[in-house]
Amino acid sequence: MHHSTILVATDFSEGYTTVLQKAIDLAFQKQAKLHIVHVVKTTFFKIKNLDYIKEHCWNNLLCHYPNISKEQFHCVEGNLDKVISIVAQTIHAEMIIIGDNRDKHPIEAIFLASDTKAIIKESRIPVLVVKNYQPSETYKTVLIPTDLSDNSLKMVQNIVKLFPEAYLILLHLYSVPFEFRLNMYGFNDDEITNFQEESRNNAEAELKNFMRQLNVPDQKMIPVVRKDFLSSEHFESNHKDLKADLIAIHTTGYISFFAFDLLEKTQNDVLIFNVVESA
Repeated sequence: MHHSTILVATDFSEGYTTVLQKAIDLAFQKQAKLHIVHVVKTTFFKIKNLDYIKEHCWNNLLCHYPNISKEQFHCVEGNLDKVISIVAQTIHAEMIIIGDNRDKHPIEAIFLASDTKAIIKESRIPVLVVKNYQPSETYKTVLIPTDLSDNSLKMVQNIVKLFPEAYLILLHLYSVPFEFRLNMYGFNDDEITNFQEESRNNAEAELKNFMRQLNVPDQKMIPVVRKDFLSSEHFESNHKDLKADLIAIHTTGYISFFAFDLLEKTQNDVLIFNVVESA
């Protein structure tokens, strides 16, 4: 049996064990190998050499997780995003897990937010950002805002491989062209209603055609078509009724305009695909 590999990055800051425990649980559920990476930035810790730092970090890790072997731990000096990407490629990881920065000092959080974006942009595989620290059995439902592009198609197919048991909520948002000008343009009420219905029917047909290309069993997909704009400000409140365990988005096309904003604002765990890099 082929076992997948997951890489979790830790900075050993306060509360790091919550992210690591979630990674351990996910690896157990997926029967995947788990590796841990800590990056020592080149500009820091010149008083102590890397071997000393690595041993100290390893002992700290071992105190909390005695079942983890030393071969699973990577302590490397260098640029954060590049090192994580290189380690992930070396161990053939299928996913990287990192923590959120919401509990950091505001000044530190600015730098960490920048690091998060850099890790995602550098990565050739999906990056799971843990936002919700509540323990969960697994991700049973994945909410996927889709622009019906080829990149979105690749992302959904990847999610099926990562979470084969999950239900996929495919959310397609549409707008009615010139809706607020129709009266001014001379449309009567019946014509406006027909035009609105036609826009929705077209959106539903486009989503159905997209789903046919996925080669995923229909019973695993939940199509949702809504008239709305893709806005990070109102995304959670507008779609909280969908009750997803995980949000998955990609960083290309129409979706890219709100991907990182949503990452900062949502309370859900977010799986981000840098589709261009992984293609």
